[in-house]
Formats: sequence, structure tokens, C-alpha cells
Amino acid sequence: MDLIFDKKHVIKGFRLFVLLSLLGFAIVFFFTTTTESFKALFSFKINYIFLALFLVLVDFFLGGLRIHVFFTKEVLKKVSLLDCIKANLANIFVAAVTPSNTGGGAAQLYILTRRGAPFSGAMSVSLINFFSSLLFFLISFLLVFLFTKKGVFSSGITYLVRYSFLIFSIFAILATFILLKPEALGFLSRVLAKITGKIWKKDKEKGERIAGKLKDQVVQFRFYLRHFIYKEKLILFISFVLTIMIYLNKYLIAYVVVKGLGLEAELIQVIYLQVIQFFLLYFSPTPGASGIAEVSSVSLMSTIIPVGFLPAFAILWRFFVTYLGVAVGAWITFRDLNRFFKEKEMQVEDSAKGGGEKLSGKPQLASLD
Repeated sequence: MDLIFDKKHVIKGFRLFVLLSLLGFAIVFFFTTTTESFKALFSFKINYIFLALFLVLVDFFLGGLRIHVFFTKEVLKKVSLLDCIKANLANIFVAAVTPSNTGGGAAQLYILTRRGAPFSGAMSVSLINFFSSLLFFLISFLLVFLFTKKGVFSSGITYLVRYSFLIFSIFAILATFILLKPEALGFLSRVLAKITGKIWKKDKEKGERIAGKLKDQVVQFRFYLRHFIYKEKLILFISFVLTIMIYLNKYLIAYVVVKGLGLEAELIQVIYLQVIQFFLLYFSPTPGASGIAEVSSVSLMSTIIPVGFLPAFAILWRFFVTYLGVAVGAWITFRDLNRFFKEKEMQVEDSAKGGGEKLSGKPQLASLD
């Protein structure tokens, strides 16, 4: 289990997420707060609160559905839509407490394997959906970039855009290579075998066992990728369409926040700015883009929102787009982890008594030990 989650690291990451978020808001309030700022926050229209909450639920649903469409029983064991929604929310939480969202994928794999999905199959689904997100961001950002006048954004935002574009390009190339040439993963399995052999020099038997399992997972992963790419093109298309819907829904939340503050703005303007916003944040080095998200949102939205309303927008936007998902995802993740550890303790007790039954639903991510 330690291969997936280290509780201390998760807690440390969460504290850093909170600290940097508070720091970001402190900067926002220091530079933009006016007498109308707090009034704007507490005068947010109640009907728009319910509308924003509805869109948050739509976001949770679409995120889960994008995973669920791959589990059709033909190749991958069926995983319920509810469990896929939980996997997506666990992804949101752990991504928020790890740099550059790196831990989110592991959390998603953990929930899916707990529900019976093969590790390699769940990983192939994660990679395909990740590629869909990369493709959407690159296309949408390039379209926005073509219609953006030079010098519109500050030098800080321009620097972040360049950094994000570089990272996106690198990951897009790697993901494309793996998707188009899954047979190249055979090389990866050989490299992993050599690494495990060096790590477990003293325990050769354990090293060989782990190397064998890694090789099997890579072979299965390659099989699932080839199957979806060559035989399930419709599912790939659906994944991309759902990706578009997911992010348009997120952009719409920002528009609802603007309207709820009693401000006027064109929907296309908000979408335009949100494309840049999410492009900047996707590979942000801080946990959950904390600090960067708060400050950059104010910098970008200042082109259509009066200065006094910017702090209220930043708080409400982050609450609906990020904090709610993180809170629900944390509850799901730790609840499931607690259940797993209780099951494991019961297994140990049964083994001590002579029962020795195998743990049901043990995460395959942890099966290398």
C-alpha cells in the first residue's frame, strides 16, 4: 500500500495546499481589496449559488462517466458509474495535495483496482483520458492564442503560458508515442526488470518475482492500449467529447460566479479567459495550483471584472471549481483507505488464528510487495 499513498506525505501536501492558497488570497486581498470587496462576497445571489452547485455535480458526473465508458465488460470488468465517480473525486483530492497533480492518477487507480478493475486496464484508461485532456488543451489554447493581441497579458502570465506550453508539448509527445507505438513498452519492461534486479540484489527471489509482475503488467497494459486504439475508436471519440464537456462545464462555473456577483460579461469572454486559466494551472508546480490559481485568476479576470470584485470572484471560483471536489474526494479516499486497512488487519488476525483467507479486493497497485 505504501507504493500508492504515504499518509504523512498526503497530510504534508494538504497543509502546503492550504498554506499556499491562503498566501495567494493574502496577495489578492492586499492588491485588490476595496470597500466593496466584502460587500460583493456576501451579496452573491442565492439562485446562482444553487446553479453553481448544480454545475459542480455535473462536473463530478461527467468526470466519472469519462472513466465509466471504458468498462463495458467486453475487455474490462464492469465498474459501476458511482465507483467511477468516486475514482475521479479521489483523483481530484490527491492531485490537489501533490505537485503538478502527480498523485491524482495513483488515487484513481487505487479506487478502480479496489472495485475489481485490472491495474493495467485502469492505467490504460487513465492514459487515454489524460491524452484527451492534453489534446483538448492544446487545441483550445492554440485557437485562443491565434486571436489574442500581443501585450494583452502581464509578463508573469506570459512566462507561465510559455512554461505550460513547454510541459504540455513534452507530455503530449510522450503520450502520443505510447498510444501509437505501444509495442515500445516492451523496452520499458526490460528496463524495469533491470532496475528491480539492482534494488533487490540481496533478495534475488523477491527481485525476480517483482520484475516478473512488472513485466506482466506492461504486457497487459500494451494489450489494453492496442485494443482501445484499434478496436474501440468510438470510445476514444466519446472520451474526447466528454473531455470537452467537462471543461466547458468548468468554464461555465466561472461565468455563473461572475453573474452571481451582479456583473455583466459575455460568455465567450469568460470562456476565452478560462481556457488560458486552466492551461496555466494543469501542470502548475504547486499542489493543486495553490497560490498560483488565486493570483492568476485575478490577473486574468481583471480585464472584465472591476478591481473591488476580484477577491470575491477568486474565493467563489476556487470554492466551486476546486475546494468542493477536494473536500468530497478527501472523504471518499480516506474512508476507502480506512476500510482497506481494517480488512487487512482482519486478514492478519485470521491468519494468526489459522484462517489465512485472502484479502478481498486488495489493490493490485500494492501487490508488488
